[in-house]
Order: sequence, then structure tokens, then C-alpha cells
Amino acid sequence: MADETREKLVQGTLRDLTPLLSPRSIAVVGATPDPYRVGGRPLSFLKRFEFPGPIYPINPKYEEVQGIKCYSSVLDIPQQVDMAVVAVPAARVLDVLRECQSAGIPSLTVYTSGFSEMGAEGRKLEKELKTVALEKGTLICGPNCQGVANLNDRMVANFSSTLLRDNISAGSIGFVGQSGLFTGIVAAECHRRGLGLGYLNSTGNESVVDFCDMIAHMSADPRIKVVAGYMEGIRDGAKLKTALRVARKHNTPVVLLKVGRNEQSAKAAASHTGSLAGSYEIYQAAFRQWGVVEANDISELFDLIELFSSSPCLSKGERVGILTNSGGVGVFCADQLGSLGLRLASLEDTTKAGIASKLPAFGSAENPVDFTLQALTDARAIGSHLSYMIRDENVDAVFLFLGVQMLNLRELVREVVGANKINEKPIVVSWMLGDASVPPEFWKAGIPCFEDPLRGLKALKALKFVSGTLEYGKPLKVVQSAVQMLDDLAGKGHCQLGEQQSREILKLLGIPVARGEVVESSASARAVAEKIGLPVVMKVESNDIGHKTDVDGVRLDVKTLAEVELEYDAMVSTVKQRVPEALIEGIGVYEMLPKAVELIAGIKRDPVFGPVVLLGTGGVMVEIFKDAVVRVAPISDEDAWGMISELKSLPLLKGERGYDRADLAAVAALLVSISDFAQTAGSLNELDINPLMVYREGQGVCAADALLSLKN
Repeated sequence: MADETREKLVQGTLRDLTPLLSPRSIAVVGATPDPYRVGGRPLSFLKRFEFPGPIYPINPKYEEVQGIKCYSSVLDIPQQVDMAVVAVPAARVLDVLRECQSAGIPSLTVYTSGFSEMGAEGRKLEKELKTVALEKGTLICGPNCQGVANLNDRMVANFSSTLLRDNISAGSIGFVGQSGLFTGIVAAECHRRGLGLGYLNSTGNESVVDFCDMIAHMSADPRIKVVAGYMEGIRDGAKLKTALRVARKHNTPVVLLKVGRNEQSAKAAASHTGSLAGSYEIYQAAFRQWGVVEANDISELFDLIELFSSSPCLSKGERVGILTNSGGVGVFCADQLGSLGLRLASLEDTTKAGIASKLPAFGSAENPVDFTLQALTDARAIGSHLSYMIRDENVDAVFLFLGVQMLNLRELVREVVGANKINEKPIVVSWMLGDASVPPEFWKAGIPCFEDPLRGLKALKALKFVSGTLEYGKPLKVVQSAVQMLDDLAGKGHCQLGEQQSREILKLLGIPVARGEVVESSASARAVAEKIGLPVVMKVESNDIGHKTDVDGVRLDVKTLAEVELEYDAMVSTVKQRVPEALIEGIGVYEMLPKAVELIAGIKRDPVFGPVVLLGTGGVMVEIFKDAVVRVAPISDEDAWGMISELKSLPLLKGERGYDRADLAAVAALLVSISDFAQTAGSLNELDINPLMVYREGQGVCAADALLSLKN
């Protein structure tokens, strides 16, 4: 890539990969004459793809390798080298790194395995490799990787056997994988579909250069239309966010297939490359917030790669107009829209009238529009239907189904391509069991075309998602007094706060809490109950007790002052027997809040993504229904409303089944508030508000119970 068209990616923690992915000269350490061995493959490929720069084989055994002069060491090379491909045993890699550093070589691609993926000794060796590399800022792709390739610049240092094909073509797709073989699968499938590859990169164990660095670099290349990846796990969620910001800036869609979606597969992913798989729900939330288009399986990944490489128009909304030569398929498509986050458009009267004027008498101008067999004889009518629909203000995207179409082909293609140029709205075609020569013509014109209609509808979903993702980076509303109080408590060695201190933090954040206080005698408990009014709730106060109900440390609906005094003494006695090592600071006496919808809201600190905001069904139902959604902090107002909309209990919150409509605006505001707090309070580990009482619309929320824990 020309220097003047590249922006150096130095923002955040991203690395500039120019020496690695656009090297002007390459050394191959461990080069061999056999082009089918790992040490011989990169030389063979660099020659086959006509790499324009100098190539330097390194192996003391030979004077010449594959017709190129060979050197004993990188220190013997007479000119500057940008990248070294390393194919030597693991025990030799560290020495090679130091030699490359002495020779001024800024980047290495290390094929060699035998590092962190092999256990404790391998992890120790890789840690030393990373330390030595970082001392002088050396880029390392790998170890245990299949290599890198930049086909647009004819630089192929990836040893995938798929690249042995004579007609692998360069193009607009950038791919990065945390599995070496998977990159080969991608190359093979792109070749089968006639798609051109720009980058084919395998990151291996990611000792220095990682998945995020690759995404950012490829996204910023103006020749790349889509960046795709196979992800097992990352170590730094903030870095992924920065990389995706680069992609957003350059309008480059990012499509990812994330594996390790359950506990067992996550362990398998971790053992594969030593990556950190983490919680899939949190990855999913981050993808949704930061604009990643997620593929659910391998076939969908390739469909999305093909979709965005053709540069179709993006959809500005979810309203879909459907045109079909099969009424049954039209109904099927309409059924699928809801589950995909799309909906059937309500056509304008002028649209329906225009379509009806050219329909057969037995056709239907209602959406989905059934034009029956008209496409067999009257291609212009199909073009007219498309034109009316794509001009309709109520339609954001058009889906055209043509099944078993064998006649009138060139005319149909001409009409569809012509309609596609009328407006900035996407047309997606499903061409099912028709003449096989047609789909390539649609793709060439930037019109996605799939055989299975469901695949086409999923493409529409992706086009809508990319256009609808938000810019992130809103200013945080910092409540400094709450942050300072938490930091002070952390400085005094607190690991977990009692309810009283937790309530003080919430009040500083502007979150309503139940009235009451902690007392140290039964007489004081009676006085507080009398002041706030009966009935009351009583709870043991101790920083050593996380779940009060587990130790019989909660009493609900205490109705008389005499009962308050009795329950005080009984609770202290019971808790001391259950947990004699716990320091009891008193008993909290709080108002018994009116009945309301109960939610749980809180913060969990994830090792990859940092603070994560949680919202779910609360109270005693939290474990039963497992109704919870998450987002990575900081969140926007729209993120908060999105969380609310995903709850299974949403119908109750909206006033169904005899419930009052809940104050959802107050819930959204609380989520944003605790998100901002978590982002700025570095000492916070977890925050749980359970239950969060949500009252009818306009009456707000109230925290009935809260628990905060601090970082150790």
C-alpha cells in the first residue's frame, strides 16, 4: 500500500503493521529447497505471486535455495529488510529474534509452534519472546501461525496449501483468523465464489501483534471493502473498540464468526491458541454496540463476506418490501422478518395503485406483492414494480424472489439492475433453482443474490445493522463525590461494602433508595421504625456477609414496634451462630416499599471488556427466569433502551396482564448513571441492585437492596 494512502495507526494501543503487511523486502529464516515444506513454502509463494521486492533465504546449509542466493544469517544480508519469516524449531526462535533485532528488521512472522499452546514450558518461552520483542518494538505475528498475505501487493508469506492454486485472485476482502487452517478454508471458499482476497492473515498465539491490530490495519486500506475474521477470543476489549472505531471511520464493515460460545467450547478455544475466550454474552453485547456484523455459522460468514465485498447500498431502516413470483414464498419471507429485526412495509396507496396497474388480474399488490408468472413474459412490468416499491417512502429495502426462472433472463437482469440505480436503497434477490448464469450478473452490478430466500433476508438484516450502528464516545456524567467515597474505602482496605455504605454511594449517584438506617440496639431499631413508619424490613449489616438471606439475616414486613425489638435480638443471635467469624455492625431498619415490578441492575467487571452493565428480572425470580441482558460500559441512552426492549419481562413493564406501565425512562437513566460511574470508578469491582423496584410511569424507581464490592 502506498505510504501516502495509509494513515499510521498509532491511536490507542494499536500497532502500525506496515512493515509486516506491506514489507518492501523479506528474509526467510529456515528456508529449504523443498517448496512443499514449511521453510520452502514462503519462498515458493513469494516467487509464484511475483513479490516485487528482494527475497533473502537464510540457512547456513545452502548457498542457494530455489534459485535465490542464500545467507547463513540475517546479519549477513547487505541491505535493510522489513520482515523476516521464521521457520525454525522453537528452541531457536529467541536467538533468531535477537539476530533480527541486531540486523534492524522491524517485523517477524513466526510459523513455529511449541509455545503457549503447549503448556507451562511453552508459556514461559513465549513470555520471554514477547519481552524481548517489546524491548525494541519488534512486531511479531505468531508464533504458531500460518502467516500473512497481502495479495494486492503480491506479498504472500502464508503457507496455506490453498494458495497453491494458480488462479487465486487479489481483491477487496481482508481476512484475519485465530485458526491457521480456517484461513485456508476462507481462501478456498473465496476462490470457489470468485471473490478476490486482499489480506489472508493468521495470528496464532498473538504474542505481540493481535487480532485487533489486524482489523484496524486492513480496515484503513482503501482497497478493502470488508474485513472478516474468525475469533476465538481477545485479551483487550478496549483495543477491539479502538480497532472498530478505525473501521467505522473508513466505512469498512467488519464481519466476525465468534466461537467459544459455551463453557466447553470456550475451553477448547483457549487450549487451541492460548487465547482468552471469555463470556460469549459479553462479546455479543460488544459486537452489537460497536458495529460488528456477527455470523452465526460458517456459511453465513461467507455470505456476509460476499455481500459486503459487492458494496451494495445500506438500508436506512427495517421496513421491507417483498416482490415474488410465489405467494407461498412471500408468506414465508414475511414470517421470517420479525425474528431478524425487520418488518413488512405498509405500502403507500400510490405504490399499490401503480403496481396493480401492471399486475395480472390474479396477482396481489399488497405487500408481499405476488406477480405470479409475469416475469416469464413481461420483464418491464417487473422493473416497474421494483421502481414503484423502491420510490415508496415507507420502504427501506426491497427483497425480490424469483423461483425456477429459466426464460426472459437478460431482460430481467436489465430491469433489476436499472431499478437498483433509481434510489439509495438496497435490492436483494433470491434466485432459486433458476438459470445458474444469472446470479453472477447481479453480483457484478452490486446486487446481492442468494438461492435460499432466508439467506437473502439475513443479508438485508446485515445491511440494516451496519447502517444503524451508533457512533460511540458520549461524554460521561461523572459524580466525583461517589467516585471519591469509593476510592477512600478501597484505600482503607475494604473489599465489600455493607448495605449502608452501598446505599450512600447510590444516593450520591442520584439513585433513590429505601429510607432507613443501621442501628446498634433494639431500642434504636424501634425508634427508626417509628420514624419511617410500619411495616419495615430488617437486615443484618456486615461487610463480611454478601447474601444476607443465606444466613437468615433478613426479615420482611415486620408490622409492630414490639416485633421490631424482638426481631433485632433474634437476628443478631441467629447470624452469630451461622457465621461466627462475621463482624456484625448492626441491623438495618428500612421502609417496606410498595409492591412494584422487580428488576436487577448492576455492574460486573469482565477481565476482557472491563465494566459491563447488567439488567434483568429481579427479586426471587432472577435465578428462575434467567432473564438478563448486558452491554459493555459506557453505554448510551439508546443502549439502555435497547437493554430494556430485550427483557423477556418487557410485556409486564409495558403494562400488560393487568400491570401498570412501568417507569422505563427511570430505568434507562439509572443504567446510564451506573455505567458512567463504573467507567470512572477504577476501584469498583461489582455493583448489584436487587431488587430494583420499578413503579408506574412517572413515579420512578427505588433500590430496595444494594451490594458493592471493590477490587482486591
